[in-house]
Amino acid sequence: MKASSKAQALHQVVVSSCGHDGPFGATGVKRLRSVGMIDTVPGMKALDMNAAEDEIVRMTREVVPGMIVTGMEVAEIDGSPRMGPTFGAMMISGQKAAHLALKALGKPNSLEGAVHPEMVLASNDGGDVVVDA
Repeated sequence: MKASSKAQALHQVVVSSCGHDGPFGATGVKRLRSVGMIDTVPGMKALDMNAAEDEIVRMTREVVPGMIVTGMEVAEIDGSPRMGPTFGAMMISGQKAAHLALKALGKPNSLEGAVHPEMVLASNDGGDVVVDA
């Protein structure tokens, strides 16, 4: 395999977890907007931990082919409420993003029921996580 082919095979999915807006935040979705791949980045809404916890997990997804957003960057692209100093949804969102990446690569993942014991997707309610991908 040529070096360029090998490198291309390794770069099929990007998981962006650049956080909320700031000097260096939300750079993944800001870049998508700057190159015209998405129309807008509305920014996160006011603090609402109860609504944000579920919404961040539910809206973790592939926003353009090959790019998955997770954590507070989801709030930036969707205009969701900010979560404040709670980290449960950020962790679960990251786990969901990992399984979305595995799915995109055609690998076993918990979203399609091909679960390995070491790859269990956590859930904030003990049930299945909604997949909008």
